[in-house]
Amino acid sequence: MKLLEFPHSHYCEKARWALDYKGIPFQAVAIMPGYHVITVRKYAPDTSVPVLLDDKEVVQGSSEIIDYLEQKYPSHSLTPMDADERRACLEIERAADNRLGVNIRRILYYWLLAYPDFIRYCFTHPMPGYKQWMFSLFYPILRNKIYKTYVVSAAKIEQARREFDLAMAEIENKLNRRQYLVGEQFTRADLSVASMLSLLVMPPEHPFPWKAIPDPKARTFYDEYRDHPVYEWVGKMYRDHRLREEPNSD
Repeated sequence: MKLLEFPHSHYCEKARWALDYKGIPFQAVAIMPGYHVITVRKYAPDTSVPVLLDDKEVVQGSSEIIDYLEQKYPSHSLTPMDADERRACLEIERAADNRLGVNIRRILYYWLLAYPDFIRYCFTHPMPGYKQWMFSLFYPILRNKIYKTYVVSAAKIEQARREFDLAMAEIENKLNRRQYLVGEQFTRADLSVASMLSLLVMPPEHPFPWKAIPDPKARTFYDEYRDHPVYEWVGKMYRDHRLREEPNSD
């Protein structure tokens, strides 16, 4: 089983975490941004990652991968059996992907695209040197594409920050002295929110080898959340649930 990924991606982390939580052996395959269009379209209709390759099965998208794993590998379930809890869980997951994941990506790219060495590391750190050199060569083109796709404008960043803060407040309210977002055990809702915020918290249990944030304004953004209850909760979710389980026998 292989997972096509960008190593730093919070959406890829969501899929990796589900695989690890279920104890499913897999090979993480970092693919080159830009060229990933060719690679991914060999298997799937869209160009996004993560993409799971399981023999002849191809599953694209982090939520879709969790759905697939829940069906084929039901041990260590992440989806509640109760219909109301399952509905609440999936709603939180969708909101996390869209309101946390999309907005924090936009906010961080706004500052960090100006640091090509840092961006190269995020995308290519497990790749051989010649691929890292290739990345540096076409980075000006890639940077322009990323900016137009994700950053767009300073006004969009201001909007993203407002939406991100509102989503953080709503997650804090949902927790309200609770250990988990839905029910009494760890679910895909918790995994999704924690994964989307991994770029903010940078927990040591995360498989990506974090580097220091190079931009002063970005560091100020990070510092503003250090004492946030949701920040602390994400760290706890990683400490308690991110360790790899033993492979199951299904």
